[in-house]
Amino acid sequence: MTRIGRRAVFGLIGFAAAPPAFLAAPAAADTATLPSGPTPGSTPAFLSAAADEEGRWRAVAFGLDGSPRFDIPLPARGHGAAVSPDGGIAVLFARRPGSYAQLLHPTQGRVGQMLQRATGRWFCGHGCFSADGGLLYATELDDDGEGVVGVYSVPRGFARIGEFPTGGADPHDIRLTPDGRALWVANGGIRTDPSVPRTRLDLETFESGIALIDAASGRALSKRALDGEEGTLSLRHLALDADGALYVAMQHEGPRFERPPLVAATTADGLAQLEAADDVWRGLDHYTGSAAAGQGGEVIAVTSPRGGRGLLIEARSRRVVSSFAMPDGCGVAAAPGGFVVTSGLGRVALVDAGATPRDLAAAWLGRLRWDNHLVGL
Repeated sequence: MTRIGRRAVFGLIGFAAAPPAFLAAPAAADTATLPSGPTPGSTPAFLSAAADEEGRWRAVAFGLDGSPRFDIPLPARGHGAAVSPDGGIAVLFARRPGSYAQLLHPTQGRVGQMLQRATGRWFCGHGCFSADGGLLYATELDDDGEGVVGVYSVPRGFARIGEFPTGGADPHDIRLTPDGRALWVANGGIRTDPSVPRTRLDLETFESGIALIDAASGRALSKRALDGEEGTLSLRHLALDADGALYVAMQHEGPRFERPPLVAATTADGLAQLEAADDVWRGLDHYTGSAAAGQGGEVIAVTSPRGGRGLLIEARSRRVVSSFAMPDGCGVAAAPGGFVVTSGLGRVALVDAGATPRDLAAAWLGRLRWDNHLVGL
């Protein structure tokens, strides 16, 4: 039987019942109020893009207890989000090549403005804030498919004040180093034409790697890539452990009979793939969709929607210590006691330290089709 994943399911599978009232959100506007559920702020909350029964895209937040926090419409498919250091601002980015970024003010209960892409630039679905929260960094594509980091001033109303190159094509995830001085950027390497969305060009010769960039000047500090035959791997999603080491979740673009490790971590001066049994990598079906650090950075979670599995990695030993099954599970974020994982098939579960998923007890969560990424608010 062919499994229908998140890319086909939107608009095809309807809600089993009418959506709850809070899903009927007002149109996003700079002064609009975020529709809230009961007792906002009483438990940890999480934000993701999701599609409703009509295939319409939304920005949806919920509590760890399953309570609704807010739900607002989006103009097109959303992807990843960035949250300011104080938690007062969240920015949800369009999926690449994206035309918008939606600002939210969860603590104020207010919808912010919609940022439009700069001329000749497209959002790539991810971003992060500076350590003081004064700048927003967003991965973007230029007209030629090269990567840039767009820099936005928060005090100036998120005005775009500059950009600098990522040193490669197809930039995706981005992380600020723990000292706040530099940015890690994953250049997936798969060249595309932004005017022809999702079309891959020159797949046989793509170059993927990790760039370390000075956050103040945009100066390239270093580049790291995997050697040899691992040139068939696209480096895409990032997580930082308790010691500041970077974990990289990858997608395999080579022959199906190959099953290379799909997770790597930075060393003193390089990038090394993790070691695990062949069946671990086979279970990911050549694809990872998201990564997150939890338990104070001591555990790294990596998900594979295509494989329907997730991995838990002990950061100290860099060993895969357990795995869990979750069909089309992709979005992952740290939570007390483990990780929250969302599925494109409508499931939301807390995965504990023993890699046991436990569904959040709220039926409305299952009526949405969750996108690839999840962040804590």
